Amino acid sequence: MTETGYETFSPGEPEELGSIGLAVGVRLGLGRLKDLQECHGFETILYFDEDLARNSTLDADHADFRIVPVQARPFMPLAVFLRVMAEWEPEFAGQMRRESPGVEVLETGTINRYSGCVLCTRQYVKGLLL
Repeated sequence: MTETGYETFSPGEPEELGSIGLAVGVRLGLGRLKDLQECHGFETILYFDEDLARNSTLDADHADFRIVPVQARPFMPLAVFLRVMAEWEPEFAGQMRRESPGVEVLETGTINRYSGCVLCTRQYVKGLLL
């Protein structure tokens, strides 16, 4: 996820995500979520702290953790998580294929990013690693 400082998160139920089975409360394997993200182009923000994930907002969390490196936060984009895990544990990809950790979808919505005066939107899934 590119952090520009000009991002807002708008929770809601994007139709496209609902049509592929991603809605609040759904549980699925991390590998399946990765495949869906690659196929449908949404962004997944993966949380590791249940209390923070359930009781805070993405806007507040991004503001609170802005000075913390992405890899040190209690949440990060799925692509960053997979890259970090592959660096720390080379066998992670194989383990994930054999027994994928679970993820609970906590929120879906739209990320609004501004690049200069251009607004770019992208759908997102906020998930808790189980």
